[in-house]
Amino acid sequence: MRIVTGGEMKNADQYTTDHIGLDGRILMENAGRAAARRLMEDYAGRQFTVLIGSGNNGGDGFVISRTLLEAGFEVTVCIISGEDRFSEDAVYHKMILEKSGFGWKRYEREDLEKADIIVDAMLGTGLYGEIREPYLAVIRDVTSSGKRVVSIDLPSGVPAAEGQVPASALRADHTIILQQPKLSFYLYPARDYYGDSEVVQVGIPKRAIDAVAHRYRFEWTLADTRKKWLKRSASSHKGNHGKVGLIAGNEMMPGAAGISAGAVVKSGAGLTMVNTVKSAVPVIASQVSEAVFYDRGQSLEGFYKGKDAVAVGPGIGTGPAIREMVVELVDNFDGPLLIDADGLNQFGDILPLVRSRKAPTVITPHPGEMARLIGSTPAGVNGARFETAEKYARNNGIYVVLKGPYTIVATPDGRTFVNGTGNSGLAKGGTGDVLTGIILSFLAQYDDVQPAVSSAVFMHGYTADHLLERGIAASSMTASGIIDHMETTFNILDGMYGQ
Repeated sequence: MRIVTGGEMKNADQYTTDHIGLDGRILMENAGRAAARRLMEDYAGRQFTVLIGSGNNGGDGFVISRTLLEAGFEVTVCIISGEDRFSEDAVYHKMILEKSGFGWKRYEREDLEKADIIVDAMLGTGLYGEIREPYLAVIRDVTSSGKRVVSIDLPSGVPAAEGQVPASALRADHTIILQQPKLSFYLYPARDYYGDSEVVQVGIPKRAIDAVAHRYRFEWTLADTRKKWLKRSASSHKGNHGKVGLIAGNEMMPGAAGISAGAVVKSGAGLTMVNTVKSAVPVIASQVSEAVFYDRGQSLEGFYKGKDAVAVGPGIGTGPAIREMVVELVDNFDGPLLIDADGLNQFGDILPLVRSRKAPTVITPHPGEMARLIGSTPAGVNGARFETAEKYARNNGIYVVLKGPYTIVATPDGRTFVNGTGNSGLAKGGTGDVLTGIILSFLAQYDDVQPAVSSAVFMHGYTADHLLERGIAASSMTASGIIDHMETTFNILDGMYGQ
């Protein structure tokens, strides 16, 4: 599903009118009716107060009001701003409301008391910066009313793209998103303002979206993962499913290697070799009996030679020897290379080598690691997650997996794929090592890097979501528990293969 900014959505509307021939008033009718249908389905028998602003979002509000009234619902239609500020399409639909025999009124605080549901059709995607009167007072009234709020397209005051959310923005309980999800839906704290959300189609052709969207941004979904899923044939053998090398663990952190290796094995890799220190082998082997081991003191070339993919980082520590190891991999390994955790401590200094690699390079930083790479702060990274990941991927010719809620996968050719799975149970030590293992396994099995990485990120969160559904509290979720449950979620995808 394509993700857009407010400006791109506005341009798509205009393109649809100018180049495809669908009148803007028809699009507004479609949008309002689609939203009204959801309201009628979700809130049957409820009484509504619709708050109508001056832009196209307000025009949607007129259509919603008329559709609800025609269906027999009790609706109070409230205009917030002066009539002279309505868009031409909104004026048209206001007239249709009136000629259909329905009235409207100027907003008063008491109108909120009449409603079970408050429909927010005040401020749409065109708002930037702080909220001004009279909307500021109305939002304050709505917030203090305690009534359930349903916003149309996005909550009033929340920016559609990256940017600071005004403190006075409206927090919706439910948002009906029109046509395409907006960028801010995948960013915190903006996401908190949307509440429960759903996307409804309003008839804007795909061609219009593709023509005006400046960036190739998509949400990678279950359907996408299913299309790219690899099903084993009855005649396959271990050599068909990837030979992977994992450089992980040291004397003090053998657990990271065990977790990553366990995830590699559980996600289907045919052969898994772990490069680690001798003292860590017994601990790792007790967790993952299927792995074979390679002494870190031996030749690194002997380890990576013949591997379909290699990962370096979880629990390896720091120091000159670690740096030399990462440099040799970047310079000499000719397959997909995943650099994570401690491996990223060396990354910023060796970018010229990274840029010259012909084989794919994947990095998996959390916001703190990303901040160190670009000389920023975690808050700075989270305030511009899309821009940060996309710019770093393009400038350095690599794949960036920027972890966090709605993990972003940015590709070197400028595409971005957002993951919608996962929950707060993943905010715990070790879960990043699980993700490293799944990505490594998929890199060795898939022909194309982006579907491999995006599908791995999806399955990581999908498995955590299934644990939550099974009654495992987010606070009690563990990395090893996610690995143990992967056999269930992978079986679900196996069952969907070809569907």
